[in-house]
Amino acid sequence: MIISRAPYRVSFFGGGTDYPEWFRENGGVFLSTAIDHHITITLRQKPKLDRFRYRVVWRELEDVEAISAIKHPFVRAALQERNIKSGLDVVYFGDLPHGAGLGSSSTFGVAFLAALNAMDGTESSSYDLANAVFDLEHNVLKETVGIQDQFAAAFGGFNFGKIAPNGSVSLERIGLSGDRLKKLSDRLIFIFTGVSRHASTVAATKVENFSKKKTDLRRMGQMAYEARDILLNDEPLDNFGELLHESWCLKRGLSNAVSPKPIDELYEEARKAGALGGKLLGAGGGGFMMLFAPEGKKAHIEEQLKAYVQVPVKLDAPGPQILLNMPSKYDHEYRRIWQKTTHNGVGPGDGGD
Repeated sequence: MIISRAPYRVSFFGGGTDYPEWFRENGGVFLSTAIDHHITITLRQKPKLDRFRYRVVWRELEDVEAISAIKHPFVRAALQERNIKSGLDVVYFGDLPHGAGLGSSSTFGVAFLAALNAMDGTESSSYDLANAVFDLEHNVLKETVGIQDQFAAAFGGFNFGKIAPNGSVSLERIGLSGDRLKKLSDRLIFIFTGVSRHASTVAATKVENFSKKKTDLRRMGQMAYEARDILLNDEPLDNFGELLHESWCLKRGLSNAVSPKPIDELYEEARKAGALGGKLLGAGGGGFMMLFAPEGKKAHIEEQLKAYVQVPVKLDAPGPQILLNMPSKYDHEYRRIWQKTTHNGVGPGDGGD
């Protein structure tokens, strides 16, 4: 049995420029951090006695006899890519809702491939793990995805990333002091809007408009550099919050699907309560909204927005981890049971109650 987990991420700046439809011509950039909420995968090789060779437990419970019959797209694609022969149980646990703007699809991919690597003894760098997840999502499953989420989950930590037109990614670790990181965390409020959505669907509407939004996307990329410098150069954190507001105004203009009316109303309510800025995390359309409070005003804003679900979040969390790696003994047990039943005169197909 293998138990692995990988962190969700919060993307502060640069989202949009990490899509191949943009970075292949312009390059891209992002500023993001892994957080202390995770997706956990339990992987178990099935005993040969079980007729259903694959069980996948996610929002559905699947018992199937062949990989090709698995509904979960990433699990099916990954097992086909690896040419897995043994039966498997795959069980998914998520700390937060899927489709909430926290990179959950890529986090799932990182946790799942890390578990498969542990199962067959494959060694893979964080860079290769991130690229393998992106390849399956973008090239095999044909999802409209960016390339930052996979790196956030595979590396963990707080990172500034630059994306070359060929898709290679270079990461700069944002090494904030404990005090600086706490001050940033103390300004942030995370609210779940109650709406989960398929990120690829919302992203596709944005990508269609990229050719008309080049000036906005270039500015959004530039803001990632400015935000990094604010954090590292000990500039006032209010500047970070104001930059978030500017970025959100540009992002919501990329597509009408990014910010439906209820989201706009929530953001305006937060601004009236005193928030300097914020953004809807991920592709848009729903999920989590992150707000940035002036110093000393977080509790007041939280009280004004107490009707909404608020989730505590810690920044700069570690990357994927194998929590348990216990070799399967099913082959041995299967042979022992088979020999015992044969010696007792109960052969294949013979029953009893």
